[in-house]
Amino acid sequence: MNINSHDHEEQKDPQQIISAFLDGLLTEEENQSFLASLESDEAIRNLFLEMMNTDSLLQWEQGQTEPLPDLIHASSEINAVTTNIDPGVVSARKQLAMMRYALGATIAICVCLVGLLIMESHPTPAVAQFDSSDGVPAAMIIEEHDAVWEQTEWTQDVSKPLVPGWLKLKSGRALIDFLGGTTIALQGPAELGLNANNRAYLKSGRLAVVGTSRTHEFTLTTENLTILSQSANFGLIVNPEKQAELHVFEGSVTVSQSQSQPDEQPTQNQVSVPVDSIKVEAGQSIVFDQSGQEVTRQLADRSAFPTRSQFSVADPPGDIPAINFSEHQIKPYSFQDGQYELPTDYQLIEQGKGLRLWGNAWKTIEINREITPDTVIEFDFRCAHEGQIHGFGFDSDNEYDAQTNYVFQIYGYEARPGIGQQFNTYTGTDWKRFRIRVGRYHVGKQRYLYFLADEDVIARAESQFRNVRIYEAPTNQ
Repeated sequence: MNINSHDHEEQKDPQQIISAFLDGLLTEEENQSFLASLESDEAIRNLFLEMMNTDSLLQWEQGQTEPLPDLIHASSEINAVTTNIDPGVVSARKQLAMMRYALGATIAICVCLVGLLIMESHPTPAVAQFDSSDGVPAAMIIEEHDAVWEQTEWTQDVSKPLVPGWLKLKSGRALIDFLGGTTIALQGPAELGLNANNRAYLKSGRLAVVGTSRTHEFTLTTENLTILSQSANFGLIVNPEKQAELHVFEGSVTVSQSQSQPDEQPTQNQVSVPVDSIKVEAGQSIVFDQSGQEVTRQLADRSAFPTRSQFSVADPPGDIPAINFSEHQIKPYSFQDGQYELPTDYQLIEQGKGLRLWGNAWKTIEINREITPDTVIEFDFRCAHEGQIHGFGFDSDNEYDAQTNYVFQIYGYEARPGIGQQFNTYTGTDWKRFRIRVGRYHVGKQRYLYFLADEDVIARAESQFRNVRIYEAPTNQ
């Protein structure tokens, strides 16, 4: 290296040159020039030894190298030291710089997360939060009588499956099926919050729990009360002054005084904290003040509430013939029929107007029908041996999918996720008439109608269906 180049290196910051040398960033020619300056310039040599010692200590603290000896007093070995430096080793200062960048990025991410948490803790009310695509369906309005719904930013679309959220009925009546098995008749004006498929909150108005013949729990809360029902039929009124009036018609309920206040947006996990409880039997009525304290007792008055008979699905328009199963091919449905190599069979009954299944049977017939929101199915059902699931459903491709195929369970001891229990009401062994507004749950072109007597354990389930009719009936009467 010539002298001009050497002078040019000396004009640079010596610390920058030494750092570049330690990082292995100098060219071969620059390395030779720098080593020459170490031999001729004592100040540069002392600075180099000091920086070399510091760099070694930093690397040692990170577990990269052993600490170097005191280089300040080892100038006589300078050539040996400099020639043994591995230019491939990245200096600790360079790594610390990278760590600073990483730390800065981490801090930025944390700031963003804190901002999101703050936004989550102060949500902006939005109707989209209650859309059925954003939550698990909890209930369905199956029939309305002169119902007028108030639409606000808090309420949801009543034409779709109802997810946890608010309903405001200005006038009229509505029959609501909770997927947990409870059916309520709501009379306007009323404001009802849905918490889950077996829990609701009555803010104001009146309702009656009707048609709960099978054992299941349902919880109804007010601002100060929690009512727990085991398949009881009862009515509740909450007036504008927050006073509550409870009437029990069948069964019994447990009433607890609550301390919690309802959330602005009902959630599935919202629960009340019971303070004490009383049991209210059939035929009894209790009036509670706005704090949840009992005021007086009296006889229950069913006439003060809407009844199930007011919501009976309309009779078929005209003479709708029942399905004649002898005119159809009875075929296995998907992989479900005889699953696990269990026995499955069927038999025509009632001169072809009925179908009997037994074993682990899922059977289908072709119907090729458009299911609309007004579609109703009517049939008689009886069972001599209870299995896991008895019921029916619709399908378009003969391929069962638990995520897309809705099974209407009307009997059976098993409750599977995704299969609603609101129609699981059959008891005894005699024929019982069912009318179900299937169009509220399943719409579109359907090729198949299937029936089932599901029993995956011992394959002894039995289902009998007769007088099956499918027709259109208006939902708003």
